[in-house]
Amino acid sequence: MTPLAISPPSSTPEPDMSSIPQDAATVPHSATPQVLTVCIYINKQANMGPNLERKKIQHLPDHFGPDRPSVVLQQAVQGCIDSAFQQKTVFTLLTQGYGGEKISATFDGKQHLLSLPVVNSIDYVLRFLKKLCRSLHCENLFSDQPFAQRSVQASFGGTPLPAGRHLMVWIFSFLLRRSMETRCCC
Repeated sequence: MTPLAISPPSSTPEPDMSSIPQDAATVPHSATPQVLTVCIYINKQANMGPNLERKKIQHLPDHFGPDRPSVVLQQAVQGCIDSAFQQKTVFTLLTQGYGGEKISATFDGKQHLLSLPVVNSIDYVLRFLKKLCRSLHCENLFSDQPFAQRSVQASFGGTPLPAGRHLMVWIFSFLLRRSMETRCCC
């Protein structure tokens, strides 16, 4: 028995908005189309691997979106390209899509453009980014949920936190120091 080829999910074209009146006030609320929006969060504490520059990742926003899936995908991929040591490295991992948002990279003395595939779901965005990040050796860079470390960091006065297994030790010592400071009557 031969295995079946797995093809990407078929994408549904964006709805035709030309027949919708420009003034939304004239249309009953239930008649306005609901546009899917997604938000992708960036784990700025993730291992950036050999291709992405941590300093440039730190300058990216904490999240892309909420916006249409195709726009959020474009922003995330463009963020990876812009944060790369060599833009060509990221750009050459991508294949030409049709009808999606455009990304650009500058290398070999000129600007290169590429269309991403049309995207209509958060699942496709996450799978696409996971595959790209695996190729760049920077897994866990993106998520559809905020990263816990951000909220933990905020509760510690914005103090930068260590990554990985040292986090619990750091939190324990931070809390111990804080409790010692509050006991001191001087």
